[in-house]
Amino acid sequence: MHAVRALLIAAVAVSFPAFVAAQDSPVKVKFHEPKNEVAETELSGAIDPTVHVNIQMAGNMAYGLNAEGVRLTFSAGSAQTVFKIDNQLVYPSPAQPVKLPDKAPNGKARHGYYSNFRQGNLSITQAIEAVPNRPTKPGEQRKLNVALIRYIIENKDQKAHTVAVRVRIDTHCNNDGALFAAPTMPKQIVDGIELKDKTLPPFVKIMQVPNLDNPGATGHFTLKFGTRMIGPDRFVATGHGAGDNGWDVNVQQAMGDSDAVMYWSPVTVQPGATVTLAYAYGIGLAPTPESDGRVSIAWGGSFEPGRLFTISAYVDDPIANQTLDLELPAGLELIEGKRLQPVPEPGPDSGTSMVMWKCRVKDLGEHTLRFRSSNGVTQTRKITISRP
Repeated sequence: MHAVRALLIAAVAVSFPAFVAAQDSPVKVKFHEPKNEVAETELSGAIDPTVHVNIQMAGNMAYGLNAEGVRLTFSAGSAQTVFKIDNQLVYPSPAQPVKLPDKAPNGKARHGYYSNFRQGNLSITQAIEAVPNRPTKPGEQRKLNVALIRYIIENKDQKAHTVAVRVRIDTHCNNDGALFAAPTMPKQIVDGIELKDKTLPPFVKIMQVPNLDNPGATGHFTLKFGTRMIGPDRFVATGHGAGDNGWDVNVQQAMGDSDAVMYWSPVTVQPGATVTLAYAYGIGLAPTPESDGRVSIAWGGSFEPGRLFTISAYVDDPIANQTLDLELPAGLELIEGKRLQPVPEPGPDSGTSMVMWKCRVKDLGEHTLRFRSSNGVTQTRKITISRP
């Protein structure tokens, strides 16, 4: 899941476990289920196990945040959530925080809380968890200085429901009047401005001092997460005294006391479906945990010994300077493409990049391949090539 970018690889061209017969040869290929390994010392650098973000829960899905000596919210209950369920304003009360389990199913340590709110057969769980910041360069040590906030909406009803979310935060960055900057509005202080559509950036920076060159202490809101988690579609930089009718907040300059407001437009949750909305707040940028280690491989060509086959890896929303390294066993040979390849910039429409290798089978039998990403995740794929 990793920091700045997580890796999600597109659909698998061949499902597993399955047998595929090359059209021009009698060999058959069995694709075994992939295995993910989170490596703490990959090219992206080790993760500091110390928790650098302090999450303060106040009930009713309200929280406060401090990280690395930076006070990111005014108080423990400064970040407040409200819903619109089927166009009706709903406050998440009661929703008492519960500590997350100390270990995830994969054995990794977890730090944070969750709260659950139910309305009829609709369940909304808010999970707030410390995650490692997104690396900005290979070898950089990553810190648990970001809080990832998710709203997991489960519809256990017989009919569809619509859910919209608003989060209003009394912001602080060692200054109650901290202001904002956005990459979609270069050379401009964001104050009394609504960011949406083309002006909505992947992240917003909060600055202790409203000076782009010398901002003092800083923090970041991460607003975009790839394909499986939905980020907000509006970010409003306003004043703490701005009028609020329970949902719509007036857009005005901070005047020494700033607020940040995020909106998710209504999403339709079908019966039996689950939808996840998300944002992150902390010192660094959040990774895309939904895609950590999610590598799927598209195979092509012939697995007949001596013939060429291709391996295509698809990377969704790649992180800065991301690389993929292909480790082949002795029975397979790399013919074209470097073993370690940079992940290119994605296309303007798809957001997905592709890395390809051309290989040759030298020996029949069971072969183990490893795909190492610079985000610290390795996926192991095992294939068996045999004669009928």
